[in-house]
Amino acid sequence: MSPVHRLCAVIALTCALPAVARTRVVHPGESIQAAVDRSRPGDTVLVLPGLYREPGRPCPTDATQTCAVVISQDDIRLRGQPRPGAPVVLENAGGQHTGIAVARVGASGAECLSHPRQRIDGARVEDLTVKGFDENGVVFFCVDHWLIDSVEAHDNEGYGLYPSHCGPGRVLRSVATGANDTGIYVGQSHDVRVDQNLAYDNVNGFEVESSIRVQVDHNVAFGNTAGLVMFIQPGGDVLVSQDNRIEYNLMHDNNRPNTCEPGDEVCLIPPGVGILDVGGKRNRIEHNWAWNNETVGIALVDSCSAIGLDPDSPECAALGFNPFPRDTRIQRNVALGNGTAPTRPPGADLLWNGTGTGNCWRDNLAVLLVPPELPRCDW
Repeated sequence: MSPVHRLCAVIALTCALPAVARTRVVHPGESIQAAVDRSRPGDTVLVLPGLYREPGRPCPTDATQTCAVVISQDDIRLRGQPRPGAPVVLENAGGQHTGIAVARVGASGAECLSHPRQRIDGARVEDLTVKGFDENGVVFFCVDHWLIDSVEAHDNEGYGLYPSHCGPGRVLRSVATGANDTGIYVGQSHDVRVDQNLAYDNVNGFEVESSIRVQVDHNVAFGNTAGLVMFIQPGGDVLVSQDNRIEYNLMHDNNRPNTCEPGDEVCLIPPGVGILDVGGKRNRIEHNWAWNNETVGIALVDSCSAIGLDPDSPECAALGFNPFPRDTRIQRNVALGNGTAPTRPPGADLLWNGTGTGNCWRDNLAVLLVPPELPRCDW
């Protein structure tokens, strides 16, 4: 082989070799963002115990806001390495909207649902505490095949953990407290699992908004205004709530006063709610325990009634989606000791406002039913 041919062969082989994933270690006093910026797809940014305050940069989807850490590449893993008594904490340095934002720069919710170039694949955030941000703790926007694992979000003004417009992913073993909207949220997304998490001292502990095939299981919510709320957001990019499963959760003592931002739709949530399903199609609420929620244990209502509209009104018809719950199955739940001091009567363990079609109840353990006879599942 001639020297020229040998050189060409070496170049071809080098180009064919996969890039080697690297781990970039961040020590206290160093910048998490700087390590993220040096990373390439497949790399891990490993953050050692300590308190981190980042200078921040423009948020990827709204340059008028500041995010402490921004990830805009595929397949970046941001992982803390806490020790007992020594957490990894990312704290608001002042005036920062969001702690960690995972999104393409310029991504738009209306467009990213159908444009792959606006989406991120393979992001992971693990073993970190994110606290005190002006709106959100952790945002995943237009991300697929993602994971939020063992993340704590404390005292972020709006939301703790906020995946939106996302594809398949998971929120696992995480904690959210002190949000004046929702601790752990999934919105306008599909094929997401939310399991083994804890939410307390929020307005909504958990929220599933305008989503398809979301499974929320084996979580605990207490001390919130509402444990879990599932609904369709009028005017959103996705206008369905379909084939979601809420199962094996513990929802108790959710009687916290509602501390929403005035004018926000979450202000409509009354204190004392265990699980509230608003509208939707073929959703399942099964094997949950709801107790000591002073307004209602498990409720099923239509979207119009939930926002104060007459279901027969032109305003209701103009929402742009079917507001009535259909083919929802509520079975094998334990709902006891609820409805004892309802913010909005009537109080109940199980409540249905009579709207929608094909909804049914079966094998629930409950005492206070509204109406006293609920349609029984025969399918």
